[in-house]
Amino acid sequence: MVSPPRVVGIVGIGQLGLPVATNLMAAGFDVVGYRRTAPEEFIHRGGRALESAKAVAREANVVLLCLPSEDACLQALHGPAGVLNGIKSGQIVIELSTYRQAFKIQQAEAIHAAGGQVLEAEVSGSPALVLQRKAACYLGGSEALVQECMPVLQGITDRHFHIGEFGSAVKMKLIANYLLTIHTLAAAEAMNLATRAGFKPQQVAEVISQGAGSSAMFVVRAPMMASRSFSPAPGPFHTLEKYLELGSELVEQCDAAAPLFSAATPYFTRAIETGIGAEDISAVIKLLEEDSGKTASVKDQK
Repeated sequence: MVSPPRVVGIVGIGQLGLPVATNLMAAGFDVVGYRRTAPEEFIHRGGRALESAKAVAREANVVLLCLPSEDACLQALHGPAGVLNGIKSGQIVIELSTYRQAFKIQQAEAIHAAGGQVLEAEVSGSPALVLQRKAACYLGGSEALVQECMPVLQGITDRHFHIGEFGSAVKMKLIANYLLTIHTLAAAEAMNLATRAGFKPQQVAEVISQGAGSSAMFVVRAPMMASRSFSPAPGPFHTLEKYLELGSELVEQCDAAAPLFSAATPYFTRAIETGIGAEDISAVIKLLEEDSGKTASVKDQK
C-alpha cells in the first residue's frame, strides 16, 4: 500500500480548488496553497497560504494545479515564482484543470523536463458535488502513477476512472460537459413546456425527476428553475463557456454529427451575450420563456 504524502500543495484555490482543498484537509492532509488574491477562506478552513507557486512546490510532496485558464497555467508553472522553479526531482504534479489537449501535453513535457511527474485528473462535477465527494475524477497517465497518487485522489473523491494515457481524460471531460449542455437545455425545455401546459413548476420538478425522463441535470437544475434560484451560481454560464468552445473543437476534430449540441450551444452563448453569464446555467430557461409564443405570433400575422 502506498503511504500518503504528508503535505499536499494546491495552486489555484478558487471555485473548484477550494472544495478540493477542503476535502483533502478533512481527509487529514496538511494542505498548503497559493492564490493571487483573497486566500482568507482557505486559511479559515485550515489551509496554510504560501507566498508563491514556487513555495508550494518546495514545501509539498504532491502539487495540484487548479487554474482557470491556459494563461494562468503558464504563469503558475513558468513564471519566476512558478512551480517549475521549485519542483523537486521525481515530484508529482496533478493537473486538475481543463485546457486544450495539445496545451496540456506541452505543459506535461515541461514538467517532465524539470524532473517531475504529472498525472491528469479532470474533475467532473460542480463545486458543490466536489464538496459532497460526489464528483468523478477522470485520470490520464500511467497505471503506476495513478496508484501512487491514489491516497490523494481518494482524499478528493471516491469516484475515479483511469481513462488512458495523459491527454485522454480531457476528451472524456469534454464529452461529459457536452452532455451536460444538452441535458440542461432539455430540462429547461421540458420545464417551460410543462408550465405553459398549466402545471406548477415545483410539481413538474418532483414528478419528472422520479421517472424515465429524468437525468442528473434535471434532478439538479429543474428545482432551481422552479424556484428561480439562479444566484449564487454553482455553475455559471461563464464557467461553461470554454467547454462549449473546446467541445465544438472536439466535434470538428472527430468529424462527428452533433445535432443536439449544435442546437444547444447558441442558447448558452446567447445567455452570456445578454448579460446573465454570472447566473447558473439553469437560467437558460429564461431564454426559452422569452422565445415561447413567437411562433404563434408569426402564424397569426399570416
